Amino acid sequence: MHSFVIGGVPGISYKEYELQLEAGTKLFLYTDGLPEATDSHNELFGTDRMTDTLNHVKDGTPSEIIQELAQHVDSYVGEAPQFDDLTMMCIIYNGGSAL
Repeated sequence: MHSFVIGGVPGISYKEYELQLEAGTKLFLYTDGLPEATDSHNELFGTDRMTDTLNHVKDGTPSEIIQELAQHVDSYVGEAPQFDDLTMMCIIYNGGSAL
């Protein structure tokens, strides 16, 4: 988990990362609304619950991974109102070809 920032805030310094992807590597991208989803006691879903769920379904397809995580978040928040979007994307890198 590298916590890469997309659409950051001007004037704030961020760490730069390089990743070496191998064919079959899965990438999971999400907005802050996922770990910040709150239950009726105003407790955050958090990155630990997110990571636990991802590790539980790591061998699933991207669709299965997103569905499982969405179910866990929905179950956690219940009827509590949410104040942010919850966006997820999971892809498999199939590798590049030499030109």
